[in-house]
Amino acid sequence: MSPEEEFGSCLENAESWMRMIQERLEATDNVQGPKAALENRLRETEVILAEEPEGHLRLDRVLLKAESLLRDKNDDEKHEIHAAVKHIKTLWEDTQINMVHCHSRIEWILLHWSEYLKAREDYFLWLMTMKQRLEPDLELQLGLKEKKLQLSHHTILLSNILNQAALLERLIQESGSLFAKTEDETVNEAAQQILKADHEALEIKAKEKVKILEAIVQEHQEYADMQEEFQNWLHCMKEKINKCNTCTDKKNPMERSFRELKELSDEVSRKKGELDNLQVQATTVILSTSPLGAEHITKDLETLRANWNNLKLSCQQDQVPLEIGFHSVLESKSRAEQLEREVAELADWLQSLDLQPPDDDTMETAWCKCLLTRSSILAEEPRMEELQLKLKEFCRSSQNEEELSNKVLSVIREYKRVKGQIVKRCSQLGARLRCDFQEFLREFQQWRNSTINLLHLPLDTEDGALTRTYLQNIEDHLGHSNQLKIRLDRFQGLEGMLGSVYSEEQTAMFVSELREAVQQRIFLTDGLLQRRRELQTLPDLNFSSIFSEGNWMNGGDPSACKLLLKKFEEWLKTEDRKLMSILAAKHPRSSRERKNRKQGLKVLQSRVPQGQKIFEELFSAEFPGANEEEKQLEDLRYRWMLYKSKLKEAQELSTSGGICHYLSRACCAALPLQLLLLLLLLLTFLLPLIEEQDSCSVVNNFARSFYLTLRYQGPPPT
Repeated sequence: MSPEEEFGSCLENAESWMRMIQERLEATDNVQGPKAALENRLRETEVILAEEPEGHLRLDRVLLKAESLLRDKNDDEKHEIHAAVKHIKTLWEDTQINMVHCHSRIEWILLHWSEYLKAREDYFLWLMTMKQRLEPDLELQLGLKEKKLQLSHHTILLSNILNQAALLERLIQESGSLFAKTEDETVNEAAQQILKADHEALEIKAKEKVKILEAIVQEHQEYADMQEEFQNWLHCMKEKINKCNTCTDKKNPMERSFRELKELSDEVSRKKGELDNLQVQATTVILSTSPLGAEHITKDLETLRANWNNLKLSCQQDQVPLEIGFHSVLESKSRAEQLEREVAELADWLQSLDLQPPDDDTMETAWCKCLLTRSSILAEEPRMEELQLKLKEFCRSSQNEEELSNKVLSVIREYKRVKGQIVKRCSQLGARLRCDFQEFLREFQQWRNSTINLLHLPLDTEDGALTRTYLQNIEDHLGHSNQLKIRLDRFQGLEGMLGSVYSEEQTAMFVSELREAVQQRIFLTDGLLQRRRELQTLPDLNFSSIFSEGNWMNGGDPSACKLLLKKFEEWLKTEDRKLMSILAAKHPRSSRERKNRKQGLKVLQSRVPQGQKIFEELFSAEFPGANEEEKQLEDLRYRWMLYKSKLKEAQELSTSGGICHYLSRACCAALPLQLLLLLLLLLTFLLPLIEEQDSCSVVNNFARSFYLTLRYQGPPPT
């Protein structure tokens, strides 16, 4: 080959290579599409940049050939050679600039995208935290001071939400900027509106709570002001009465004292309406106050009314002896009204008791409600005895109050009837619970015997249909085991309440049988899981045959290549189905379930390196001019990469969810002890609360102090 031909060949090869690079850059230089597509393009530009030395080498060859050719040429020929060299240099410079520009542009967009995702993740974390803080219902507070602190806390939360509006606006702007460049659906206007709608909903909820708390604080403040004003008036009236009793008017001391006492008595009587209004407002304030705070309000109001009654009584007692008889009548009538009010309150309370819970309640819920109602009724026995004593005293002092006596006796009889009915219902529900447990034990016994027989069957490694049937029977028994575990957990949650209706011996027998069933279920379930793993390893042996075929495919036989390609596709489908089966299962709750899940993922991962080796051999094999095989290989490459990605993500999620699951298990294990403590505290509160109308409110308020704080660990929700 002549020097001119060598120069032309090198020049043509260099220019062809540069044109090819330019075409690849034109195909890659696009920032539209999802983030994964941009990352693939970035990797492609990196591959192109890595080929830059090849371009230098081709250019250097052209320059060397041109230099050797210029020595023996005339001016015209040299001019043509210089023009060709200049053209190839210019083309190479343009190619280098395009390579760097394309890579930098895509890299900058991805960097921008990553920064936006990080900022959005921080915003979502803040949004989740604020939702958790605003999600619980407003807790009832002890007094005015605590209500003001609660209002201040929610005002701060609202201020924080309003301050985050600027960050949200910035996120929306960044999302719009990314969408304008990439047109990706994850950052389109709909996604921006979702961000804005979530923030607006959170802001509305915070404003509603602040508005409610402002109304509660204002209502309590008005009540406190009225109470203080009434207390100051009582103090002033006591001083006036004392001055009236020490009157030194020698001319008409009795008349003046009586006139002043009469005026003071009228003024005291007129204040009854104000005291009643204070009572009405206190009733409203109590609705937004904790039980202990309501008790304080009630006691303070009772003290205020008692002081007012004492003041009024003092005025009446200090009047002339002619008023004594009338005063006695008024006092007797007042006692009768008080007794009648107590009777009416007791009658209303007995009528309000839920003796027949709704049919849609579970037996455990009905039993718990029945125990609470029984505790409330038993706590009222001292009050009923006191009511009987009051009735005896009232009958001795008054002879014409037969109607009131009948009302008192009627409410006492109603109390005894209700008490007997609720005690009987508690016993019936307890008996039903025992029957349900015995029925469960019979069902568990059948499952245990069936499981033992199933585990005693031999393994048949030759009959595939029999193996699949055996494996399906094991899956059915494992599903039944999960159902039994749910019922066992339900019975375990009732252990702390058995002592209230059963003897110690019966309770101990119930607990012993329950724990024995739990241990047997765990033991047999472990055996089923072990047998399932043994059976699953039998189908997995087919992979070894595929791997052995990959070793003798190196001879290059086309029919062997096609056979291996088909078998590898079938194996990949089988592995993918196993992975989807693991991922489709519910989130594991016990340590054994988590261990089995991790073991299954580990087995799948252990076969990835061998599968990768076979895949690489398939790609390096030469198929005789078949476009169909090339398309099939390309599709296989995509599915193989997708399978490895899903497997890796499943392993990461399985590792990150352990701590949250441990916390959940700890809370579930502590629940029976918490229920027992709750019942004991309820009984402790009910004993001194003779005047309490609704003891369930104490329990409900106490229960609101037990909250589980959920935490999320893992990739972003998008």
